[in-house]
Amino acid sequence: LHELADPRGTGIGNQPANTSYDLKDHQEIVAAYDKFLDKWGFRAAFPATEKVWTSLGKKCYDTWQNYMENARISDELDFCAISGWESTAIENHSGIVDNLRNFKSDPTPISATLLPVRPVAKQRAMCTALGEGATFDLYLLNDTDKAAAGTLSFTAVSPSGKLIKFAEFPAPEWKRDQFSYLVKEAFVTPKLTEEGMYKFKFAISSMPSATQTKEIWVVSPLPEWPCYSGIGPLPSGPLPTGPCHAIAYKKVGTSGISVALHKQLSALLGAAPQEFKPGEKYDVIVSSGITAKAAATQNSGDTTGLEAQPASVVGPVVTTAQVGVLADGILDAVRAGTPLLAIPQADALSDGVAKQLAAAGAFTYNGSVGDFRAPWMGNWYFVRKHPLYDGLPVDQPMGIHYQAKGRESNGLLVEGTNVEIIAAYSRDHDRRIGAGTFTTKLGAGKVVYHRVPEMHPVMQARFLANALRWLVG
Repeated sequence: LHELADPRGTGIGNQPANTSYDLKDHQEIVAAYDKFLDKWGFRAAFPATEKVWTSLGKKCYDTWQNYMENARISDELDFCAISGWESTAIENHSGIVDNLRNFKSDPTPISATLLPVRPVAKQRAMCTALGEGATFDLYLLNDTDKAAAGTLSFTAVSPSGKLIKFAEFPAPEWKRDQFSYLVKEAFVTPKLTEEGMYKFKFAISSMPSATQTKEIWVVSPLPEWPCYSGIGPLPSGPLPTGPCHAIAYKKVGTSGISVALHKQLSALLGAAPQEFKPGEKYDVIVSSGITAKAAATQNSGDTTGLEAQPASVVGPVVTTAQVGVLADGILDAVRAGTPLLAIPQADALSDGVAKQLAAAGAFTYNGSVGDFRAPWMGNWYFVRKHPLYDGLPVDQPMGIHYQAKGRESNGLLVEGTNVEIIAAYSRDHDRRIGAGTFTTKLGAGKVVYHRVPEMHPVMQARFLANALRWLVG
């Protein structure tokens, strides 16, 4: 396989003979990550480069945990399989161990889910808006030939460490050839009042070691920030607080955005944004670069294994190569000081918008890293602390809570004096790390460039609120 590999395209096959397991490849990849983490301010988030890989392993294992829970909940399902490892010299792309048989992270999320008796609080969503309750379906899984005795208790630990007791239930009556027992359907917790990670625990008193922990992120899509009544420098003294639409960006101009993004902005602002018109004054401009011919969606570079799936699973396929375009007048407005949120969340859109901004002098653009090649190979974002991601999980890969679609992901290879990368992007077998979210300047105007595909609705709303606030600040 090494003799047939394409080293220039994939990096596979660069190692000399008798140095298996891609030693040279991985040394080069680690060196590239070390350089990137130092250069772009990610070292505080990842003191050792290994933390990137173990954090990505956790994301993988969290996914397998949910997969195995779903499989065991269904009594109609007789068996399922987890990708284990490959007996080849190349890297094991999707298995639970690498080719040296080392775990990629702490395997507890998988191993605990396979315990013969296991309480499972099955979440309806991985992220919940502040002030709302989380919904769970509560099960007891029992693969033994006898009843599980004791009491089931459902609790949570809040981000501040407060223990919250929700309910207790008797263990269900055992029945032969039944392995999944529904304890309570659609259990809704009281309102969750703290931002951050809640750890929900479902336990059975007779087997404390079988306790399940499920992490749910809670964040306000409409945070209460200090606000003021006009554009310009903040007044001195204490400021009143209010929902984010009270911040004084009174006039938002949009151009080439999707219907979904228009609705999201309307909800945040408390009123519909206005269509951008050259020469008019706006407090911030938002554009995805969509034109009548541009595609807002994309297909992956390799769809092998997806052919038999329904279109609703595979998703739409691009039928045009038309690139995104910033409307006439936008670049001039930004140069003059109007902030810009560029949010082209597909390759065709991003390539066009990036080339326009690069030609105008906002940054140097060297193309994109590329998509995930194939579903079993994978790609990822990792994000560091920054006001753009205030209230969201940071200093880690974008894990299961973000729900960002891998198939639609990519990152830009950018440089520039004013460039600051906040969310980075890369993929399997690649030495290049790009930007998913970054900031820069064009003339007197601040620019936020966001290539990350749409996230969980609550996360997406909070990011948009953060971005608008940062741009007008």
